[in-house]
Amino acid sequence: MASPNDRRRRELAQRQQRAAEAAAGAVRRRRLLAAAGIAVILLVVGGIALGVSSKDTTPTTTTTSIPSGPTSSAVPSSGITPPPATPGASLTGATPCPAEDGSSPRTTSFAEAPPMCIDTTHFHTAVISTTKGDLTVQLDAGRTPTTVNDFVVLARYHFYDGQPITNILPRKSFTVGMSFSAPTTMFEIPNEIDPAGQIFTPGAIAMVGTNGVGSASRGQFLIATFEQAADLDDSNTAFGVMLDGFDTLVAINALATRSGQPTEVVTITGITVTQSGKIPR
Repeated sequence: MASPNDRRRRELAQRQQRAAEAAAGAVRRRRLLAAAGIAVILLVVGGIALGVSSKDTTPTTTTTSIPSGPTSSAVPSSGITPPPATPGASLTGATPCPAEDGSSPRTTSFAEAPPMCIDTTHFHTAVISTTKGDLTVQLDAGRTPTTVNDFVVLARYHFYDGQPITNILPRKSFTVGMSFSAPTTMFEIPNEIDPAGQIFTPGAIAMVGTNGVGSASRGQFLIATFEQAADLDDSNTAFGVMLDGFDTLVAINALATRSGQPTEVVTITGITVTQSGKIPR
């Protein structure tokens, strides 16, 4: 007859096995959803590329294919350390709302968090311009109002202008923010994690915690790239999805290394944000 200790050990082993199987299933589901996100993006791109001439009834289609992932041996082990950006002006008191037209001076140090500067009943569209192309993302101010507001404020103060992409993980994500050649001060952006969880599909944008996953951010953000994005920790606050820029994702992902250091310098040249459609209720 098995002793009580033996039974407890067997029960513990069974529970651990069930937990491991559940975790593996969750990862598989996230990867399937990430792959579905890629398929949706390709359908949109393919739909835009479909053209029919008024003089020729034969439709012509441009096919956009998903770039195949390199083998682990083909990805370089390390890259370069991008040069940091030069700091801008400092605000030592309250942070006023920046001009919507982008005319506010470049500012990179803030003593206090900003007030609410956007209409949280509307989506906002951000065009993130890089030296490898543009990314257009839709920001959901209804789901993550503080995160979207603070990102818009920083973008309109040109906080990200000139900052390099500091980390590119193959087919997973790249990271921007808080890379300056001199010390700066920054307010905290609290986490607004969806309790229902979140899936990182290609082009999803999320704030990154300064002191590790789940902590408050100081402006650093990541953008998911391809199917490995499903493995990103969902304790990062996702606050938008990509509308356009698939080719830019491909170009940036091509510079990834196993260490995360890029093989080439890529910088943010500017971010413009405009208010867009009303959020359905």
